[in-house]
Order: sequence, then C-alpha cells, then structure tokens
Amino acid sequence: MLYTLLSILLFISPAYFQPSRSKLGIHLIGRYTQGAKMIINSGPRVIKLLDPQASGDLKKAMKEYKAMYPQGIVVVRIWERTPNVHYSLNDDPVASAEDFWKRVLQPAIEALSPEERKMIDFLEGPNEGETTPTWENIESARWFGKFWEKLAELIHKAGFRPCGGSIAVGNPPGTIPEIWDKLEAFIPALKALKKYKGAWSYHAYSLEYSTDPNVEKWYSLRYRIFYNFLKKKHPDLANLPMILTEGGIDKAGNPESDGWMARGNEKKYQEWLKWFDEELKKDKYILGVTLFQIGNPEGWHSFDLEPIAQWLANYLQENRPLIKR
Repeated sequence: MLYTLLSILLFISPAYFQPSRSKLGIHLIGRYTQGAKMIINSGPRVIKLLDPQASGDLKKAMKEYKAMYPQGIVVVRIWERTPNVHYSLNDDPVASAEDFWKRVLQPAIEALSPEERKMIDFLEGPNEGETTPTWENIESARWFGKFWEKLAELIHKAGFRPCGGSIAVGNPPGTIPEIWDKLEAFIPALKALKKYKGAWSYHAYSLEYSTDPNVEKWYSLRYRIFYNFLKKKHPDLANLPMILTEGGIDKAGNPESDGWMARGNEKKYQEWLKWFDEELKKDKYILGVTLFQIGNPEGWHSFDLEPIAQWLANYLQENRPLIKR
C-alpha cells in the first residue's frame, strides 16, 4: 500500500501541491468543521487560526493544511485573554511590547509543540487597537509604530515572521493627507516588519456589498491608499507584503446583524467575493485574505462561511494551477 502511494505521488505534478491562484482564504475559530475541511482540501493560499494552542481541532487543521500545501501560509492570532492587558499613551511603547510578548504571545506559543510551531508562518499581535493606542491621532500612531517596531523584533527572535498592525476597516481614519501623516508616524514599524521578512495586515470589509473601486478604496480596498503613500514617500517599503487577516462583509461588527448572511444571500456574497478576488489579484503585494469566519457560528452567526463552503472549495479548485504532464 505504501509503495503504491509513493508511486502515485512520484507521477503527480508539483502543481498538485501548489495552493490556488485565488487569494481567498479562511479565518478559522474554534472548530475544524466539515466546511472548513472542504475548503482546506482545495488549497487556499492563506489561512488564519485563532488560538490553535487552545484547540485540538485547529491544530489538526494546521497539520492537514501544511501536509497538503507546504507552500501555503498559516497566520496565527492569539486572543488577549490575560487580565489587564491594555496600554495607553502614558505607557512606554517598547516596554508595552515586551509585556505583550511575555504575557500574551509567548505562553501561547510555548503551549504548542516544536513541530506545530514550525507550521506557523506569520504571528499577529494586538487586534484592531483593542488593547493599544493606534490611529486616534499622530501621537497614537507614533506610539503604535514604536510598539510594533519592538514586537516585530521579539516575534522574529522567537522564529516567526511578524504580521503587524491588524488595522480595522476604515482606518487610519481621515482625509488622504491625514491618513498619510499617520502612516508616516508608523514607518518605524514598517521598516522593522520588512527587516524581519514580515508583513502588515488590514481588515478588508465592504460595508455595503459595493463593487465600485472608487467606493471600496475607503473600505475593502483602503490598503491601496497605504501603498500609494509608500510609493510616493517610501519606495523602499512599497514591496512590503500585506495579508488581509480579516475580510468579507461587515457593517458595524454585530455578530447577528452585520455580516454577509444578515444583509444578503449566498449568491450575492459569492458574486461579491469573485469581484473582490479579481481586485486582489491586481495587487502583487497582497498575499491573500482570510475571510471571517468559519468554525464558530454560535458567536458569529451572520458571518459564518459554512453555508458557502462547498462553493468556496469549488472556486478554489477552479483556480488551481494547471497541471503540466
């Protein structure tokens, strides 16, 4: 049996093990559902796991994904469960980054086996400014930049590639000049991310299912404003990769009323996702998007991807590289 399997594998094109050309991936929470298995089997180029150290299911998902697609990208986020993990402008940003590493990231990472750690490509930090100053003003952006400059170093020293920012949709806020000013204050972080072969992240949601790039440049495609800034002001950073570590449809974050399911239907969401994927393919610096979410319908019902899992799996398969014989 083993000989037969090896013989078959020798004749399979390497393209078989390459992820889909689509940039659509999934954000897994809690459980490795049947829908998630179908999607992972179809080879998304990037997946995101929330707290794999706390879920045997997510460990299994990570292992199966990497076994089938070694080139696939695994992003991990650790939820800030630790009490009193919250920082302000009055706190030193470097000391805050060290505290976040020691109290949030390091214990969770050390709970994984060495083999499991090797499967993680990118490690995120604080989510959407929930525990740190971020984009409220220039001073906040400067603080955040120093925080991430240090956290990127700590993540790198632990053997992972840092994925910095986790920027909430519609942020940094303001006019184009105001956005550029805040990004300028964040530049030390971007330089550190590039130095350590990392990426930065934005949460790319459409508020109204729009397929107009002139509308979506403020929402799901807002990252293009960031890269226009880098091309003009910091061309050495303009090739820094970005992962859209959340994405989809979201009005205001309500689990029941603001996701794709509450404000549309399967066909409408599928058509939007196809449009979105084509837009992402235009931007080489975007590694992919992890659509929110699958595995936790109880907590995020209107965002749940399970009802479209078969469609998404088929779509990823249709976008697989051609196998050359």
